[in-house]
Amino acid sequence: MSPTTSIRQSPREPPRATGAAPPALGLLTDLFRRLHAEEIRYCHWKSSEHLGASLQGTTDLDVLVHRKDAGRLARVLAEADFKPFGKLSGHDYPGIEDYLGCDNDTATLSHFHVHYQLTLGEKFLKGYRLPWEDAALASRVWDVEHGLYVIDPHLETLLLVTRAALKLRARDFLLAAAGYPYMRGGLRRELRWLACRVQEDRLRAVVRPVVGERATALLSDIITAPSPSIRQLMEFRRSVRPRVRSYRMYGPLGALRRRWVREAGWVWAALVNCFRGLTKRSTRVSRQGGLSVCVTGRQSEATRVAQHLIAWLAPDMAVLPSLGPRSSIQARRARGRGMITIADRLPDPEEDRPDLILHLSDPSNGAPGFMRAGATPTIDVHVRAGLATVLFQAQRAIWERI
Repeated sequence: MSPTTSIRQSPREPPRATGAAPPALGLLTDLFRRLHAEEIRYCHWKSSEHLGASLQGTTDLDVLVHRKDAGRLARVLAEADFKPFGKLSGHDYPGIEDYLGCDNDTATLSHFHVHYQLTLGEKFLKGYRLPWEDAALASRVWDVEHGLYVIDPHLETLLLVTRAALKLRARDFLLAAAGYPYMRGGLRRELRWLACRVQEDRLRAVVRPVVGERATALLSDIITAPSPSIRQLMEFRRSVRPRVRSYRMYGPLGALRRRWVREAGWVWAALVNCFRGLTKRSTRVSRQGGLSVCVTGRQSEATRVAQHLIAWLAPDMAVLPSLGPRSSIQARRARGRGMITIADRLPDPEEDRPDLILHLSDPSNGAPGFMRAGATPTIDVHVRAGLATVLFQAQRAIWERI
């Protein structure tokens, strides 16, 4: 058992976090405080190896929540200023919800995945639902270092290996034959991290009731192997009882069609975003619809600020950069589909008035405030405050209107 985990039952008031972990975003500290106050049954269930980075907004948070607590969770997330998002294509995964939050102090965006069921499997499909949610929530442990509930490391190890086995595709066998190990990079690092926290007797006690004796023994072999092979993963997959195939959500043809449609959509979005100059991109859109933002002022400053805002949003939301004299038709369509459009000048014609204008000015009083430009809310930002301050005010203004 890891020294950072201590409590197996859900107390009415969880112990306070201790240790020397890097400070979490205030947004997330507040959210988990609210979850504990409401006694919402949850646990962080995936990639605990870099949980600290997730709490700083660097990577996503994946949290399993008891489905009967869904109503209260939605209220808590709204009160904590987290907003629901979906896929631009509309191809969301069953039992999973996406939320984004924006930290009040840093304007850092945090992506919060809510899982009501363990939907996982092949990339672009996630075609399996494993009925292990109750076991995960019943055996959750308190992470003293980070101050929240996490999945038991023995169950997380089972899920990591199961996910790896279910994601195997024909190309992986070809790469393995060419000498490229399947378990490498982040996947191997996570397995090694978990292996240091697993105890053999505890592994048997936790995992055997879920997948059976044979699969438990094979899991132990995989954990201790220097570089687990595809053959080991396939044997583990075949040994799980009940059989993994009984958890499939789609038939063979339906699964193939869904995966190809999603993968084709992903490739198309990658090509389009590459054409737009976006190296980091997302297809996530707000459930409340799109937003058009225009940065005005001296042209060089407006373009610079618009570029920074695009770079801030693009990893987490679907963004259309509209820099320079471009057609407003594309921006209008993107906004209608739920995307965020960022322009560095006022549109033409007049009917394409943006939802928000960020005007970079140098007034003598230097106080930013709300003004009106026709029917468009306008924020006057004092450029002499410095780029960091200008961006922070712009980011907060955009987030309030998403």
